Amino acid sequence: MKIIFFDIDGVLNTDRQIRINNLYQIEGIKFDQEAMENLKKIIEKTKARIVITSTWRIHRRENGYLWSELIRNFQVCDINTEVIIDITPIIDTNMKLEARELEISKWLSTNRNVEKFVILDDHWSMGELNNHFLRCLPFNGITNKIVEEVIKKLN
Repeated sequence: MKIIFFDIDGVLNTDRQIRINNLYQIEGIKFDQEAMENLKKIIEKTKARIVITSTWRIHRRENGYLWSELIRNFQVCDINTEVIIDITPIIDTNMKLEARELEISKWLSTNRNVEKFVILDDHWSMGELNNHFLRCLPFNGITNKIVEEVIKKLN
C-alpha cells in the first residue's frame, strides 16, 4: 500500500485561499482549488491512500466542524473520501508539531503493509523521515512540482 501522510493547513488550506475566502467573505472553509486538483492527480496516478497528520484529526471522532469541512471539500472536488484511511496517533495532547515525526513513525510501526510513503506538510523538517518528506509552501500548497515528486517517489 502507498501512503501519503497529510497535513491540511498550508497544503490544501493555503494562505492564498484564506486571503481569497476573507476577501469574498466565503462561508465555511474552502480549500485551494489548484492544490485540490493536484491532490486528485496524485491519487489518480499513484492509487495512494491518505493518513491525516494535521491537528484537524482531533475532530474526526465526533465528526466536528473541521473534519466535516475536510470531507465536504473532498466531495466538492470529486475526490473519494474513502482514500482517507486513518489518522496518526496523538502522542502529544498539546499537538506540538515536533511530535509529528514520532506520530508517523508510530503509525508505520503498527501498519506493516506500507510499501512506499511520502509526507506532505508545510513544516521545515521531519527528522529521520526527511527522505520521505516533501515541503509545501503555505502560500501555494501542493504545486505541480510537488505532484511530480510525489508520483516519482510512490511509483
